[in-house]
Amino acid sequence: FGLDFFLFNFVSQLKSLFLSIFSHSENAPDRTVFTMAYTADPAQSLTMAWYHKLISEAFGRLGITLEYGVYPPLRATTLLTTGKIDVEGLRAAGYEDDNPNAVIVRESILTTKYGMATINPEIQLDRLSDLEGKSYRVEYLRGVEPLGDMLNDVVSEGYLFAITSPEQGLHKLLAGRSDVFIDFPGRISALIESLDLSLAGIHVNEFEDDIVVYPVLHRRHADLAQPLQQVLSEMKAQGLFEQYMEETRKVFLLPPDQ
Repeated sequence: FGLDFFLFNFVSQLKSLFLSIFSHSENAPDRTVFTMAYTADPAQSLTMAWYHKLISEAFGRLGITLEYGVYPPLRATTLLTTGKIDVEGLRAAGYEDDNPNAVIVRESILTTKYGMATINPEIQLDRLSDLEGKSYRVEYLRGVEPLGDMLNDVVSEGYLFAITSPEQGLHKLLAGRSDVFIDFPGRISALIESLDLSLAGIHVNEFEDDIVVYPVLHRRHADLAQPLQQVLSEMKAQGLFEQYMEETRKVFLLPPDQ
């Protein structure tokens, strides 16, 4: 069994996964179809691939088929606010405070962390609160909430800036136009690799603060919040969260401890 067989087998597994968890068409005519917005592509992210498999099963048990699109965070917020989508993938508690059309489904899906990128090795931050009293020029991705509110509480006035893309955040660091870029560390690291910036001297650090994230419904579907919460709770009790993660790791060819 040579390299050709390995590649054929790998491609076949990927195709099977995408057909099973990323289906965008061939929905049964009697099933309701919801559109979901993600800010990271399930086809390129282990965590989002796992999440989409999980949330598709949950909605499926309620007779709903999910379709999805991938958008920048602010665009996803705008689409939910204007009712052009039905669901947002993952948002932290407090997101609904600034978005009255958002209804949080109060069953936690996963716990994540924010992180930082910098080219200055002397900047050492373990928590968001460590920014308090510092004169660092801090940037974050517009639409990633409640991160903006959390940073407003700790960053000195005049030193916090919202940007429109993570690429912009890295390029401004390298140009010396900012000191710290705050985002999800996994997204930062993946972007550094995709932009071939591994040797550019960008340091990435994960904060200790835990951020619990939840699915979000548009308010017109508020009556589904409790049933969806119950389904997710049942799936968690059935061990499906762990089972689906194991299945997704196998497709991405990752060992259980990564």
